[in-house]
Order: sequence, then C-alpha cells, then structure tokens
Amino acid sequence: MTRIGFVFPGQGSQKVGMGKDLYDQYFEVRELFISANKVLGYDISSICFDGPDEILTQTANAQPAIFLVSAALLLLLKRSGIVPAMVAGHSLGEITAYYAAGVLSFEDALRVIQVRGAAMAASYPSDDSAMAAIMKVELKVIQRIVSSVKEGPVVAANLNCPGQIVISGKKAGVAEACELLSKEGGRAIVLNVSGAFHSPLMASGSQKLGDFLQDNFFSSAQIPVILNRTALSEIDATQLKENLSLQVISPVNWIGSIQYMAQHVDRLVECGPGKVLSGLCRKIVPELPMVSVSDLESIKGIENGPQ
Repeated sequence: MTRIGFVFPGQGSQKVGMGKDLYDQYFEVRELFISANKVLGYDISSICFDGPDEILTQTANAQPAIFLVSAALLLLLKRSGIVPAMVAGHSLGEITAYYAAGVLSFEDALRVIQVRGAAMAASYPSDDSAMAAIMKVELKVIQRIVSSVKEGPVVAANLNCPGQIVISGKKAGVAEACELLSKEGGRAIVLNVSGAFHSPLMASGSQKLGDFLQDNFFSSAQIPVILNRTALSEIDATQLKENLSLQVISPVNWIGSIQYMAQHVDRLVECGPGKVLSGLCRKIVPELPMVSVSDLESIKGIENGPQ
C-alpha cells in the first residue's frame, strides 16, 4: 500500500485568483470560504480571488488565504480517497499540517493564524528587520559567518534545501552577513518580508502566542506531524501546543523534515497554492516521487492517485 506524505506551503506562495476555480466548481469549497469569512470577520474570499496583489501579500491576508486554499485542496483530495500517512508544513504551513492531522479545527486554525501573525508583527520593528536567501554556501559556513556579525542577532532561519539557506535578524547584521558570505562565493537575495521571522527577535511574539494557545483546545494528532524545529514526528497534543509558540523563534529545518519523511513514505504531495515546496523537496530527495496539487486542473489529474 502506497504511503503518501502531504506538505503544505507557507507565506510567499500566494497568488491573486488562487482558489477561485475550486470555489466555482465545488459546493463544499464554497462553504469553507464562507466559514473563513465569518471566522476572520472580513471577506478573505474576495482578497484571494481579486486581490489586488499588494493587499493579498500583506501578512494578515496572505497567511489565512494560503491556509484556506490549502484546506480546500486537502478536502478535495480526501474526498477522492487520497489521504496522508504523515504531514509537514513550511513555517505557516505547519498550522495547516496541524489541521490536516486533526490537531486543530478549521476555525481554531484560522484564529491561531490571526494571532500568530499579529504577535510576530509586533515583536520587533520591521524597519530594523531583514531576511535574505543565501545560495551556494554550505550551512556550516553560513552559521560561522552569522555568529560573527557585529549587529546581531542573525541566524540561519530557513534550511530550505541544499544550497538555499535563509538568514534572519537585524537589518544591519543581515547586510553585513550578506557581504561576508559573498566573499565565500555565495549569492544573497534580500527578501521582501516584514520581520525577522524564525529568529530570537520574535521572542515577544512567541510569548504572546504561547499565552493565547494556553486557552485553546488541541487534540492529539491522528497521523504524525513532522515538526519544523526538530525534523521529527509528533502526535502528543501538549507537545504540539508547545511547539507552535517555539516554532516562531526557531529555524525551519525543512531539509531534515523532508529527509525524515522520505524514510517513511513512498511519495510526497504538495497541497496548496504554488509549487515552491515541490522544487525544494526535489532538491532534498530527488529519488522520491513528488506531485503538486494547487488548482482544479491538478485536482482532476490526481483523482486516480498521484502519478
């Protein structure tokens, strides 16, 4: 029997128009979007479908929108009998993984996303924050360089795939690290983000999120969730709750997470808008079959099982 791992994308995968074809085709997807509008208190559906892009890309909109489209695709995959044996999500996508594993309800997941985004945005001034993708430099070299910068903290925040590591921290420190890494043969791309995510600068946001989560009900996972922080599986409700607040100040070990999944599944399905994770996963475990499900066409193409 084929064991399938589902992976869910994070912020940056959004695109104006996403989910509209699903909404038009399936009644149950329309119900999901209507429910999201009620929970959030505004019309996230229109923002998904019509934008404009500068509104959709705002963290407060992009994150629930990506979750919503991912949840719609998950619903349709399950309806077709395609269910995961384990799940993982990249940063924000980890909350989608919690939902897929039965840890959080749809409504609670949306509320957690709202609070998480606000808490992270308020953690540290955005004009003194930066993140940059570093290409063609080994992780150990990046870790050595970022630990040496004068305007820290700067950390290796997203271990996306071999040859692509994102650093995060104070603006001046990230700029210094980029200059030093260029001398090591690397190429740096400064990212258009509003905070130093997955770094110690998110400490107050982590605390606020943790306080909020104490009053929220978490179920134990029905299937293993591979955590960003540890790159290991977890099903315990208490541990999953604690992880969610720690995740915002911890590196996303996507390389380790996918390597772990590759030991336990026969293929991967990216469930959500875009194909970012498919590209990363193919660089991490090129031998593992991978398919991206992001829209109506890909849903119809996978109804008989991922190819």
